[in-house]
Amino acid sequence: MIGFLRKIFLPHPEPMNMILIHKKNILNNLEVLQSLQPKSEIFPVLKSNAYGHGLKQITKIIKKLDVPYLVVDSFPEYMIVKKYTKQNILLLWETLPDNYRYFDFKRTTFCISNMEALQEIWKLRKWVRIHLFLNTGMNREWIDEDNLDKFIEVLKQYPNIELEWVMSHLHSADNMYSNNIEQQIDLFKKLYYKIVNAGYTPIWRHIWNSAGLMKIKDDFFNAYRPGLAMYGYNPLNLSDENFNLWKKLKPALSILSTVISKHNLKYWDGVSYGHTYRSMDSEVVANIPFGYAEGLARSVSGKILFKIWKKYFKQIWTICMNLSSFLIDKSVNLYDEVEIISENQTSKNTVKNLVDQNGMLIYEFLVWLDKGIRREVV
Repeated sequence: MIGFLRKIFLPHPEPMNMILIHKKNILNNLEVLQSLQPKSEIFPVLKSNAYGHGLKQITKIIKKLDVPYLVVDSFPEYMIVKKYTKQNILLLWETLPDNYRYFDFKRTTFCISNMEALQEIWKLRKWVRIHLFLNTGMNREWIDEDNLDKFIEVLKQYPNIELEWVMSHLHSADNMYSNNIEQQIDLFKKLYYKIVNAGYTPIWRHIWNSAGLMKIKDDFFNAYRPGLAMYGYNPLNLSDENFNLWKKLKPALSILSTVISKHNLKYWDGVSYGHTYRSMDSEVVANIPFGYAEGLARSVSGKILFKIWKKYFKQIWTICMNLSSFLIDKSVNLYDEVEIISENQTSKNTVKNLVDQNGMLIYEFLVWLDKGIRREVV
């Protein structure tokens, strides 16, 4: 009876677009990362809607993992992750002062990069853990070498604030020609020991991102924050000497849509905005309800492939806000499932192939995927 009522009052209709998150691939990637740095702790990065994979879905996949922290970007992301796991959470960026009172301080740590945030936390009069974000060359924000002494001086006045971690971020680790990594490491250590000499004993020391994970061989660092690699993508250039170390990574995301219409074309008919293609014969065009509003950039128009029943069909004409068109043959029927993106790296319709055709970054494509598309773990 309950199930019957749920179907009536809480319907779960089948969507025309779907993003599938392959659980085994996420877990595989975490195993690969842990095998590469077995002496260090992993802090999975779930920021930006888990790189487009779905914050709720990824949290559920890894909620039983024994990791010190899950990393989120903002207060809204914190609220979602907090709901689906009991793991500790690291807030990577700042939030508005009024929001601090809504956090569970027993399981939350804040990355601090400015004096104002430190002072707002002190006003809470609660025991709060923080991670100092040191500037070693990114120069976007964070604590500089010339103001660290002042920062430590103020921190000593706040006994309710525990300095748990010191961190930074590599700015060019994915550049195979960069010689700045060692400079950043040297500066990080210099600032770290200044903090230690001031009487603090931070537990965690971290500067690694996915790209830098295999470029740094230094036991001084005991934690790392993998983002892109955790989701199965190699952050390095093909020519990088470390590129092949990531061969075992498996993309965790695939995207499905549905043929919603077919239209017969006559000779020289054009389709979509600008009529960028002209039919050379009697042809049939199919449409799916997935366009640039859903995350398929208009700039890839005419450059990508869709897959139906193991056959590839080229997307042609201008991608619209909510529609993409492609030529089909007689094997394609209305409401057939269309694979826009495959998680299989040997397929022709992978994320990597799409971004290579467009000259964009994998990061961009993933985080631009519409948050409203249903995501399911498989």
